[in-house]
Amino acid sequence: MDSLKILLSDPNFVLPRIFKSIKDLKVNGSSFYGKAKYMGIEHELNGNVYTSLNEISCIFTLRHGKDFGSGKLMFTLQSNKVSIFLEYEGWMERVSFSLINRWINDFLKNFEEDIRMERIRRKI
Repeated sequence: MDSLKILLSDPNFVLPRIFKSIKDLKVNGSSFYGKAKYMGIEHELNGNVYTSLNEISCIFTLRHGKDFGSGKLMFTLQSNKVSIFLEYEGWMERVSFSLINRWINDFLKNFEEDIRMERIRRKI
């Protein structure tokens, strides 16, 4: 469970796999900043990752000029089970809902294999 927590609290591992529009991501400790392109529209994202005993929360903001949105991606870790929850409101909320759900489902389809391969790559 420790290796799973390490991977799910790493924005470089999680964010590009869920939010496939991310083109550039920089991580500094638990903070991150990135650029993305969604439906041909470039925008920026930034946020922080917080971890507790059995929960990982990624609080983020999206910006496109004066437009913005904010959200929270949360993983709850239980024995033999990981729950994922996404909350978002603001810029492009209605348009992106179905696409983001599809991205999350894709992430979950490959979840165990991605975790396994990343654990091998990092030797954790």
